[in-house]
Amino acid sequence: MATALPLLYPTALFCSPKPQNALSSSSPLRLSLKPLKTPQKFSRRRGKQFLPKADDFDFDLDSPFDSIVEDQEFEEMDNKKDIDHDYGFSSSFGVSGEDIAMVDSDSFISTQGQEAEKLVNYRINEEEFHKISLLDCDFFIRKPPDPDDSVYDFREMYVTPPDTDVYSIPKVLAPMPQKYIRCSQSDFGRYNVTEPPIDAPRDPMFKSEREIFKVFLFKHYRNRRLADPEFMLDFEEIYVIDSKTKSITRAKVVVTVPAGRNRDRKRDLLSVCDNGSSFKILDLSEREDADTFLQKREWEQSRGEMERYLRKLRDYGKSNWF
Repeated sequence: MATALPLLYPTALFCSPKPQNALSSSSPLRLSLKPLKTPQKFSRRRGKQFLPKADDFDFDLDSPFDSIVEDQEFEEMDNKKDIDHDYGFSSSFGVSGEDIAMVDSDSFISTQGQEAEKLVNYRINEEEFHKISLLDCDFFIRKPPDPDDSVYDFREMYVTPPDTDVYSIPKVLAPMPQKYIRCSQSDFGRYNVTEPPIDAPRDPMFKSEREIFKVFLFKHYRNRRLADPEFMLDFEEIYVIDSKTKSITRAKVVVTVPAGRNRDRKRDLLSVCDNGSSFKILDLSEREDADTFLQKREWEQSRGEMERYLRKLRDYGKSNWF
């Protein structure tokens, strides 16, 4: 017997400011009391102590001891400079501007314009790609060298059956960017809970598996890094990877904030509905709890269904009851 437990509500809410790690308080706090140890009594009788004096050491002001210490410290500083790399000021990744500098690669093969679902006659080095595992397939997107591993190159993409090396060209349903962009990944899926058969009493009581139907790639606003104090997500540019159709497309996002492009993006609230197919940007003040949101959506759907049913029984357009 297999039952499916949904992981997310029909609507997932994402906030724009930098995410913070949540503190888990599920584990109970355990305290143990131990008896205090009786303080030990020390004797006040003084023994022989060795007190160094200035006469015990003979310092030569002209000795090379100080210069040797300075040379060792200088060598340590040089070693630290050779090992510690500051990626924040590297010009090869375009940190100062919005665009990331392109890096030439000998293994790069452009897949743009090729026929969808066409098998390729070569194998790729999967370490050079972002591997995105879904329920029905594995998706590969070119990964340019970057310390954060958050840069995506959509000019070269492949799709394979799960855990195989049969690479084919995915379906591209929308124009993809021709330059590097930074993205953060999120997914839409559920947990599939399966009960063991009766003839296997030693098996666990149930088996839980993660099933991912879609993966969302949110672009970083102005390609900023996660460690940037002004980091935020650009909810207007979202790329959706579908497991069932083995395709990638750009989501159509509806912006309901009155200020439009001149709004404060730190107050953006993304509403994902209809199993990850509709996206809407709201203001942070319009945030509602999950129960209230689901109640409104169910009321709208049931009202629409009732209106379509009653329309067949009357000779006028719209009911006054609604």
